[in-house]
Amino acid sequence: MPEQNDSFSEKSRQVDRAMKYTRGDIIKAKEMVSGQYLDVMVLKGKFLVEKKGISGMFLAFFNYIHEYIPSVEAIVSSKPILFEKTRIFDDWRVLNKDLDAYKESPDVMDSRNFTYFLIDSFIGYDVFPDVQENNLDALTKTVTEIIAKSFNAPAVKCQVEMETTSSLALDMAGVSIEVPGAEVNEEKVLTEEDQRIANIEKEAKYVIEGKAILSPVRGKNASDLMPGDKIRVMLSGNDLVTGKILKLLNAYDSEGGRLPITGRIKARVPLEKGGFMLYAFVAKGALAKIFEEENVKIMVDLPQDEFMHNAPRFDRWVIYVLAILLVLIFLSGIILLQIL
Repeated sequence: MPEQNDSFSEKSRQVDRAMKYTRGDIIKAKEMVSGQYLDVMVLKGKFLVEKKGISGMFLAFFNYIHEYIPSVEAIVSSKPILFEKTRIFDDWRVLNKDLDAYKESPDVMDSRNFTYFLIDSFIGYDVFPDVQENNLDALTKTVTEIIAKSFNAPAVKCQVEMETTSSLALDMAGVSIEVPGAEVNEEKVLTEEDQRIANIEKEAKYVIEGKAILSPVRGKNASDLMPGDKIRVMLSGNDLVTGKILKLLNAYDSEGGRLPITGRIKARVPLEKGGFMLYAFVAKGALAKIFEEENVKIMVDLPQDEFMHNAPRFDRWVIYVLAILLVLIFLSGIILLQIL
């Protein structure tokens, strides 16, 4: 039990840490902790300026979702060793440790100006579209040109590779990260509403996106829903957890479209700006997060006999009349056939 508590506490700390990089979005923060939300592309590179015998390696981290550069780590040597020894297909964490180790070499040159030049050039060349499209050929050409300009050399050998990771992984690996507007976000004070939502979501293993199925005639008002009520939910997210739940419940029609599933209300949080944030269990440890307006009726999941019992008498009378008419039409058809 103590080990489970420690594990839960560590996960909570990581979620809090990840929220700094998801702009306060706790769902994406949880996905980042579990390795499902990768927001950083690492450009791993090495180069050789042949005429000068200078070599170097760098790791450029691009947040390709919010389009900023969290960090660039670079090192330059007066000898070809970095180009000869660096294996850019290694994991970026391994290369980051290699880079730190190379800094102790007597052949290392002052790399600060080169690092600043790289950052400015990445922005000036607007490499984000190529990063987002994983266009390695275009990035290789651009980086080669940047390095040639930096060292004022016409002949440069350059090799780059790309790898995806997360801001949280960078943080935990000790990479110095700059986040635009981070100071403002850290000073934000959570309201009572935000705190309640955060507490609810921390208790779940997964929080996924959902939409309630509305039923204007027979539904139940969102304001009247209570914990334990069963409602019909359409899972709207495209994450791995949502996909697994839909597959487990076989919630697809013949054309592959999604079908609604049953959710059990855990909590209903009134929002200051109006409406409610509903949380419903849709699988073990998984909560669907649903926003609904105040004056809407949501389809509740009732047994068929209870559903018929709760149906308005007028509706049932119409059904009976239609059934009788169909029988009369059928009998009339038989009689006409006999006469003819």
